[in-house]
Amino acid sequence: MASLVLSPAEQDFIIRGVEKGLRSDGRSNLDRREVTLRTGMISQANGSARCRIGNLGVGTDVLVGVKAEVNTWAPGEPETTGSVICNVECSPSAAQEFEGRGADEINVELTQLLDRIMSGGAQGGDGLDLSSLCIIPKQAYWVLHVDALVLDVRGGITDALVMATRAALMETRLPRVVVETITDDAGATQAEFDVVDDAEDMVALSGVSGLPLAVTFNQIGKRYAVDASEQEEAVTQAKLTVAVSPKMDICAIQKGGMFRGFPPSLLSEILQTAQRIAKEEFVRFGTLYEAAAKTSEQQSDGPSTGSTFLVPF
Repeated sequence: MASLVLSPAEQDFIIRGVEKGLRSDGRSNLDRREVTLRTGMISQANGSARCRIGNLGVGTDVLVGVKAEVNTWAPGEPETTGSVICNVECSPSAAQEFEGRGADEINVELTQLLDRIMSGGAQGGDGLDLSSLCIIPKQAYWVLHVDALVLDVRGGITDALVMATRAALMETRLPRVVVETITDDAGATQAEFDVVDDAEDMVALSGVSGLPLAVTFNQIGKRYAVDASEQEEAVTQAKLTVAVSPKMDICAIQKGGMFRGFPPSLLSEILQTAQRIAKEEFVRFGTLYEAAAKTSEQQSDGPSTGSTFLVPF
């Protein structure tokens, strides 16, 4: 995906550094860059978050918004569950290769990965409890539209995307729904519902605490590195994203783009390393999300400006 062109000397410097466990920016192979997380970024959405990995102007920046709507059940659809529809778009300003139709392939790849991770609860795994999105079986259900916009790319796009989406879904609130059973003159009964239009009477999504985080490994030379920078992605030989749940279960694995696969000798080691890193990432995510929630609450207590982006980032 990286369009950065490096000289042979620069490529050799990066490869040798990773093989020796000391990267060009001073990190070890398993260290992640600084992460900035904010929630409540889009006032019109049911939930939103923005995540940046790296420093301002030289990091990967992703904005995610969640919008909920009531959909009417149709024959052939699941009878007792709601649904999640994911869509990822890379802004043409994020990277030169995203101009025109250049982003189509990466948009599809990221959308498919995000959909697999966030809909894991539908297969009984970790993730959203889709059954809680059902309002009345075979009649009405909630649809969650998860729309992500990649604003800037400097390596590590998948990890930032999953982290921002997890935060946005954790912040998402749905209006309370009142279901009543109505009996007509003929004695037949049918269920009807009413969506309570009260901003103070909202409910959180069920199962969001089980949503996973992603750890992406880039093979550079004979070794691999986590959270590759733009320069490191330019010399990447293979890429693998591993999604790990809070229970340390591996719930999704995806090879990146047109890269070749990892050697079998490294796969077992990578999966074990992913679980170890994810354990630390969940602790850090909890700290970041708690701080972001407090910041969002403080901003909401201030005067409204009518702006879409209310939280400084």
